[in-house]
Amino acid sequence: MTEPVRAELRRSGGYAGRSLHVVMDSPTLPEPDARRLTQLVRSLDLTRLGAKIAAPCDADLVRYDLALQCGGRHWRGTVAEPTVPPELRPLLRFLTQAALIRR
Repeated sequence: MTEPVRAELRRSGGYAGRSLHVVMDSPTLPEPDARRLTQLVRSLDLTRLGAKIAAPCDADLVRYDLALQCGGRHWRGTVAEPTVPPELRPLLRFLTQAALIRR
């Protein structure tokens, strides 16, 4: 049995100012989505990622407030365009698409 994975994303800012919010818990998701969420979160080195996050303050920038739980590990941070780390982009894309579908 794999440890549960949970991700919460709040997206705000940008020129249109359209905010999004989504929470995904692997035990409650359809199997393909749970597998993809788990894969994306487990592929991140959360220790290294936390050291390089920088979120510029500008209302026109898209900001992502992200909270992750993977087993006993927890991570929380804010990133903004254009300084989103490349390794975080696939997870942000997956969560954003899920939020749009659930609207």
